[in-house]
Amino acid sequence: MKNKQQIKYRIGLKRFLNDVKRKKKKKEKRKQEHQNYIKSKAELKDDLSYQNQIDKWLPSNLTYILGNDKAKFASSFINEKVFKDTYKIKVPKVFSLIENEKESFDFIRNLTMNILFDKYKSIEIDYADCERIELSAQIYSDMILRDLDKFIKRRNQNRYTQSNIANLTGININNKNIQKLLFSVGSPAIITKDFRKYSDITPYKLCVHNKEFNKLENAKRKEVDSTEMVDYVINSLATLDKKLTSDSIEDLSVVIGEILINAEEHSTTKYRYSTGYFQKHNIDGEDYGVFNLAIMNFGETIYEKFKSPECTNYKMKSRMADLSNKYTKRSFWNKSFDEETLWTLYSLQQGITSVSIDSYKRGNGSIQFIESFFNLKGTNENADDISRMAIISGNTNIIFDGSYNIQTKTKGKDKFKVMTFNDSNDIEDKPDYKYVKSVENYFPGTIISARILINKDDIE
Repeated sequence: MKNKQQIKYRIGLKRFLNDVKRKKKKKEKRKQEHQNYIKSKAELKDDLSYQNQIDKWLPSNLTYILGNDKAKFASSFINEKVFKDTYKIKVPKVFSLIENEKESFDFIRNLTMNILFDKYKSIEIDYADCERIELSAQIYSDMILRDLDKFIKRRNQNRYTQSNIANLTGININNKNIQKLLFSVGSPAIITKDFRKYSDITPYKLCVHNKEFNKLENAKRKEVDSTEMVDYVINSLATLDKKLTSDSIEDLSVVIGEILINAEEHSTTKYRYSTGYFQKHNIDGEDYGVFNLAIMNFGETIYEKFKSPECTNYKMKSRMADLSNKYTKRSFWNKSFDEETLWTLYSLQQGITSVSIDSYKRGNGSIQFIESFFNLKGTNENADDISRMAIISGNTNIIFDGSYNIQTKTKGKDKFKVMTFNDSNDIEDKPDYKYVKSVENYFPGTIISARILINKDDIE
């Protein structure tokens, strides 16, 4: 009898204590909600409207992108009635800003606006038809999703501003290579922390550099990031019991370092993003690796930066204007090639016409990383057919696949290295449209992406 009474007592006590805990948690939750409400009212200045939430809480990069009319985000959104709780959007067959730019940009814009306008309870990103993803398209969409996730989480801190979206997920991710990209360096790994290990993938985790965060370290930051990335490639190769030659290490360091500098110079917002992954491959019975890299910033494009009144290299701008006039007289302009494309290509040269190297320091680094890229890729009969590099800036795409290489030109006593994408090696002659072109869709900043095969020529 006594034991039964003790059991009833313990059960009753346990229920009482659990009830106390529940009440305490509810009280703490209500207190936190009230604090969040007070904080939100203060931040929003008593205006809890959704438009004001966007104005106050949307991250700066996303605000810049959406506010750039050339990027056409707002104009791509159709505000129609919602007839179901779930919005499903299909990823293009080839998700690439270079090879399939129209479908890929449309997908990014539609996904962004349907999340931002908070119309659905669930949004499903459907990969059923997707066969291949190029890293620069992925990093662009991932950075937007990352900012949207921050915005939604900030809204969800207060029930008066809570988002309608309860679920954002990828479905039908059946392709093995797409799985590897998404769950090693893509949005599932970045945002939901659903990181998965693969035997043939060594990810380079997303590096976000805020150049205003610690100005004391800013001067050294690019060198640190570059060294870390080169060390990452070296360590990745070590998993294959292979080492880079000293020349290949130097070339890789130059490629990465100068791309980082390029991204830093042209960024007019405070963030620079870099990500990549190393994937093992077997070629003719030998294990080698492919290093995929993408570095991105938002802000003025290369062309806009040079066109801006803040660009004080007047001699170079004058040469660019003269070159534009020559193209106008020769009727070179058309839908696929305009002044922006020409100036972006011009910006890569070490020295052209009478422009001195001293007044054209910006281009020296560009030609250096292009040259180092070709050293790794090889040229002519020694070139591999895997390595490729691309620059996307504004409405300009420039692709390096070895079809055209750097050439040396002589003017008087001076020798200059040029990359003109034509057989004449003359910047005054129109480049090959396949590799230097103006495209319909505008990227609000600059992306430089590279796919580099580390093969037997690069390994000790």
